[in-house]
Amino acid sequence: MDLPQSNRIRKARFFGSRIITPLLVFCLLFSVLSALFATFAIYQKHSRFKSDVRQQVKQQTLDAAKQIGEKLSETMFHVDEFEKQITQLDDKRYAPELLEYEFKNNPDIFSLNVTFHPYQYDKYTRYFSPYYERLTGVERKFDLLDYDKPDIEFSWYHRPLKEGPIWTEPYYEPQNNVLMTTYSVPFYASESAKANGEHPLGVIPSDVSLDYLTASLRKLKLGLGGYGVIFSTEQNLISHPVYAHVRESENKASLASTEEFKYLKQIEQCFNPELDYLFFNGETLDNDEHYAACTLIPHTNWLLITRMSSDMFEIDKDFRRQTNIIAISCYAATLIFIILLLTRRRKINWTQNNVSISIVLMLSSIVVLDFARSFNAIEAADTVIVTSTAQREAFETSYSNRMQQMRVDEPNYVATGVYIESIEFVNANNVHLTGKVWQKLTTKQRAFLSAKIGFNEAIESSIEEDFRKELSDGSLLVGWHFSIVTRQQFDYSKYPFDHKNIVLRLNASDLGSNVVLVPDLESYEQLGKADNPAVATDIVMEEWKLVQSYFKYTFQNYNTNFGLETFTNQDVSAELNYSINLEREFLGPFVTTLLPVMVMVCLLYACVVSMAYTPYGDLRNNITAVVFTILLAHYSIREHLQIDEVVYFEIFYFLLYLLASAFMLIAHQYYKAVTSRGDAKFYKRIANIWFWPLLTVMIFITTIMTYY
Repeated sequence: MDLPQSNRIRKARFFGSRIITPLLVFCLLFSVLSALFATFAIYQKHSRFKSDVRQQVKQQTLDAAKQIGEKLSETMFHVDEFEKQITQLDDKRYAPELLEYEFKNNPDIFSLNVTFHPYQYDKYTRYFSPYYERLTGVERKFDLLDYDKPDIEFSWYHRPLKEGPIWTEPYYEPQNNVLMTTYSVPFYASESAKANGEHPLGVIPSDVSLDYLTASLRKLKLGLGGYGVIFSTEQNLISHPVYAHVRESENKASLASTEEFKYLKQIEQCFNPELDYLFFNGETLDNDEHYAACTLIPHTNWLLITRMSSDMFEIDKDFRRQTNIIAISCYAATLIFIILLLTRRRKINWTQNNVSISIVLMLSSIVVLDFARSFNAIEAADTVIVTSTAQREAFETSYSNRMQQMRVDEPNYVATGVYIESIEFVNANNVHLTGKVWQKLTTKQRAFLSAKIGFNEAIESSIEEDFRKELSDGSLLVGWHFSIVTRQQFDYSKYPFDHKNIVLRLNASDLGSNVVLVPDLESYEQLGKADNPAVATDIVMEEWKLVQSYFKYTFQNYNTNFGLETFTNQDVSAELNYSINLEREFLGPFVTTLLPVMVMVCLLYACVVSMAYTPYGDLRNNITAVVFTILLAHYSIREHLQIDEVVYFEIFYFLLYLLASAFMLIAHQYYKAVTSRGDAKFYKRIANIWFWPLLTVMIFITTIMTYY
C-alpha cells in the first residue's frame, strides 16, 4: 500500500522541482522587473512634471519681462531718435517747432519735452521747457519751471546730465492721477560736442504710464488666479493687481510684514542686483498651491515677480494613483513569490507561509488605501480657486479680457461674502446649511443695481434680510440669514475612506443684470484653504472632519439664454462657489462597520478550525448563524447610507458570503471523507491554513478594483 503513495510523492517532487520552482523564480523576476519599471515611471513622471512646471513658469516670466521691456524700448527708440534731431539742429530756436511736430505725428509717444539748461535756450530766458502730453487721452501743453532745483521730483533733469540716458524711479503724478516713469536723455549743442564729451545743453524726457507698461501682465497666461508684481530699483511696489498697494506707495519693507506678502521673505534672493532668473516652488514658499519666479526687466533694474497658481500645473492624480497601486501590487507579488520559494525549499512551513502572505496582503491593502486618499482629485480642471485679493483682482482682469474678446459688455463685479454656521447631511444627496451671506454695492453700483442673492441647486431655501447699513465710503452693505437644503451628487463608492465636497453655489438672482459675484475677502482675517475663512470654528460635523474650504469659480455652460436678450454670456458664465472639503472620520465607521466585520471573520474562522471537533450539524448551524449575523450587519449599513450604489466596504460582506459558502462546501467534503475514510486531512489543511490567505487575497483585489 505504501509503494504507490511513495511513487506519487516522488512524482510530485519531480514535478515541483522541474516545473513549479522555475515558474516561481520566473514570476519573481517578472514582478521585480515590473515593480522597478512602475517605480521608474512614477519617478520619471514626477521629474517631468517638476521640469515642465519650471519651464512653463520660466517661459511665462521671461515673456512678461520681455513684453514690458519691448514697450520700454519703443519709447527709448523714439526719444533717442528725437534727441539726435535736436542735437543736429544748428539753430536750437527751432526746437519747439520740431517738438510739436514730433509729438503730434507720433502717437506712440505719450509725452515729450525739451528742457534746456537755464539760459541755454537764449540769454534772456532762465527756464525753457515746453511739455506735451496725452497720458489721459487728451493732448495738453505745459511749460515747466524750477526744474533746476535739487528736489527729488526733478531727478529726470539732474540725473541724465551726470549719468546719461536713464529711467527714473516710478512716481505718482496727481494732475493726471497716474503712476508713471520717465525716460530722459541729454542733448548737446552738436554731434561733435557730444562726441567730445562736452556738457549737455539740456534733456529730453518722455513720460510713460505704468498702466500702459504693465497692461501686458494682465494678458499673460499666468492662470486666472496668477498675477505679476513689479518692484522698482529702490524696492518700491509699482505694479500689483490690487492697485491700493501701489497707490499708497508701499515698498518691500512695509509689505513683507503683511500676510499676503510674507512670501517676500522666502524669495529675498530676487532682490539681488545681479539677478538673472530664479524659481521658487511650494516647498520654498511654504505654500504648495503656488509657484513663483523672478527676473529683471530689460533696460531697467526693475524686478518682476510672477506668482502662478497650481491650477495651471495640475498633476495627473489618476496616473499617480494608478501607477502607485501597480507598484504596490508588484512589490506585494515579489514578497509573496519569495515566501513561496522559501516554502518550497522548506525554510518556512506552510503555516508561516500563509501567515506571512496574509500580512503582506493586508499591509498592501492599507498602503493602497492611503495612496488612494492622497491622490484624490476633488476639483475639475477648469476650476479657479481664489484665496487672496491679488488672485481675485487677477481673475477680474482675465475675465473682463475674455468678455471683451467675446464682444460682451464688461460685467459688474459685486463683492459677496458668506459665513457657514451649520452643516448637516439630511440624506445621501441632500445637505442642510445655515449661515449668513452679504453683498456690498459701491456708490456707483447702487445707482443701477439692487442687492440680491440666491443659491443654485437649492431644493429648499429660506433667505431673510438680516441687516442693511450705509458704509463710510458711500457703499451699501446688505446681509441675509439663509437656511437652505442643497442637493448634490456625492460619490459613496469608496466608503468609509471617502471625501465629500459640498459646494455652495451663489448667484445674483438676476440673470439679465450681467453681474459677477466676487468674494469679499477683505471681510476675513485668514484666507488660506486650511484656515476655513467662511466656516464657523465651532461647527459640529458629526462623523466628518473639515479639511479645507475656499472660494472658487466654476464656469457654467448654459445652452439657453432663458429668453433674456441681455443674457449674452451663457457659454462662459462665471459662478462664485464656496467649496467645503470633508473627510470621513475613520473611528465611527471602524466601530459601526469594520469592527463587527472583524468579529464575524474571527467567528467564521473559529467555526472552521473547530471542524474536527464539531459534529457536522452543529458546524453547519454555527456557520449559518454567522452568515445570518452578517446579513443583519449588511442590512444595517445599507439602511445607514440610504444609497443605491454598492460601496467599497459593502463588498466585504459579499466576500464573507462567498467565504462562508466555500468553507461550508469544504466542511461537507471533510465530513464525507471522514465517513468514507478518505483523505480528510487534505480538507482540514485547506480550511485551517488557507482561510486567511484566501480572505486577504480577495480584500486586496477588491481594494485595487475599487480605487484603481
